[in-house]
Amino acid sequence: MLDGSKKGEESHCAEVDRISKLSDSIIHHILAFLPAVDVVRMSLLSKRWRRMWYSVPTLNFCDLIVPWHCHKARFNKFVDNCLKYREIGMRYIADSTITRLELVILYDGDNANLDKWLNFVVVKNKVEELDLFIRPIYGHRGRYCVPKAVLNAQSLTLLKLDGLKVKSPLLVSLPCLKLLSLREVSGLNDHSLEDLVANCPSLEKLVVSYCGDLSTPQVSSSSLKSCQVELESHQRIEIEAINLESLHFRGTKRQSCETSLATCRSLKSLSLFEVELDGRWLEDYISEHTLENLTISGCLGWKHIKNIRSRHLKNLVLSQKSIKEVDAIIIDAVNLISFTYNAYNMKRFFNISLNSPNLLVCNVKLLCECCTYDTSWYVSLICLLSNLHCSTNMCLRVYSEEALIFPNELRSFCRSLLLAVEHLKVKTLHPLSKSSDLRDAMYWLSPSLKSLSVEQVNCFFS
Repeated sequence: MLDGSKKGEESHCAEVDRISKLSDSIIHHILAFLPAVDVVRMSLLSKRWRRMWYSVPTLNFCDLIVPWHCHKARFNKFVDNCLKYREIGMRYIADSTITRLELVILYDGDNANLDKWLNFVVVKNKVEELDLFIRPIYGHRGRYCVPKAVLNAQSLTLLKLDGLKVKSPLLVSLPCLKLLSLREVSGLNDHSLEDLVANCPSLEKLVVSYCGDLSTPQVSSSSLKSCQVELESHQRIEIEAINLESLHFRGTKRQSCETSLATCRSLKSLSLFEVELDGRWLEDYISEHTLENLTISGCLGWKHIKNIRSRHLKNLVLSQKSIKEVDAIIIDAVNLISFTYNAYNMKRFFNISLNSPNLLVCNVKLLCECCTYDTSWYVSLICLLSNLHCSTNMCLRVYSEEALIFPNELRSFCRSLLLAVEHLKVKTLHPLSKSSDLRDAMYWLSPSLKSLSVEQVNCFFS
């Protein structure tokens, strides 16, 4: 027993010794992913590790984890002590400033501590990245207001605000900011958002997610390259960003939303989820611009889209959530390399005509958990697959293997559909019990197969 214990201790010491041989930069990188409480514990290993703690550029404080959960006073004291020792370290160790701070806190009305901590890292350390998740604790209605020092931090390149509030009018000066993320920020009205963006001349990525006080947000920026917008009520968004390359826009199922992209002529990636579209406008936009990636999911108005024609389109994702959305669509994209079609709980699919001779991968995902696999199901599936024969590689994802085991009666008078497919992957959520029958059906479906993979997965989109 003693020998075993001694060997275990020696092995542990050897592992620690190997870590100690790493360079300072690598150790800093490792420590950047750990909560501050674990970094402090590691500083007790040796004098070198203590010095490393004084100079690690990233701090991560979270009051939701052990040992701070339900011990707010202890957590506050811990943060105070950490920042106190970091301030001492700054006097004696070069390059010991804090460049990134992440705070995950349940807010109970304690403004004094939060103001003090943020003032220290923003003013005294010239922090570059600030990630604040500060949401009201259960039973507390108030929200923490973003301090003026944060909105005027000249060194900030990244600012993420989740669950906080802002007060108008905003006095903002963030000349170096490249990424701004605003999630469920209260008090953020249209004018406030305009001021924020206008005073971030270097802004490249903007995220605005479920900020309920917006109504008709306007985004105008010549530096903006990526924009993600998620709205929760009837709203209209106007975007003026001549260098915008990527837009992700999500509305709601109950209300319609509109987008205006008249000046966004550099757009390469467009993702639209549950928004109201002008189908004809979108057809023209796709054909006239150099769009390379397009995702359309559950949108209102896209039943008017009859044609998707583009010489530039490379990746296309269509997600159908209602048989009322669209009946037939022609896809003429000669340079398309990846096509994905998703359908949710329905037995009738799009009538897709696909003309993409250079298609490399075709993904079909049919999450139809409540469907009965009868003749109408298989006929509809045959109609769908009969037009998806351009690619040599295909992946079929279904809820149950029964969805793909075509009845012998249908096979007897229907020709094989996927003659060009050479490599086929089949993934099911439901456990496999008829693998042999499924394989027979797949070889009938794709007689030129060189490889067939069948597996059960835990996640439909894995």
